[in-house]
Amino acid sequence: MQPAGFLKRILALVYDSLLIGAIVLVLSLLLVFVNSGYPESGSFVSFIQFFILVFAGPIFYSYFWIANKGQTTGMQAWKIQLVTIDETELNIKKTMLRCLISTISFACFGMGYLWILYDKDNLSWSDILTKTKVIKTN
Repeated sequence: MQPAGFLKRILALVYDSLLIGAIVLVLSLLLVFVNSGYPESGSFVSFIQFFILVFAGPIFYSYFWIANKGQTTGMQAWKIQLVTIDETELNIKKTMLRCLISTISFACFGMGYLWILYDKDNLSWSDILTKTKVIKTN
């Protein structure tokens, strides 16, 4: 199992981010239609909007990683796959933790992703802390 390189991983992330952005826009538009306008601050509808913004990405990634054998649509396009180091199946706890760590990695000026360039096994912070790795597929 050959580790995936930095460029493929970042391009898959960009691809998936575009899909997540589209999902957030569609769900937000539906929310505006249902509410007959933009939600007022502090209302239940604004809470739903906040939930959509915060959890659309982690739900997207977790769903695809678990249901699609470690591949999101971006990962399929770039022929890479998320696997566990101990070869167990991915679960919701591990995928959500990976999303949280990835967000922190990005917030640290992308250092968690740039770590891939430094690590001899091409592991990011989220790979190391969740005992996963991204590999090339055929």
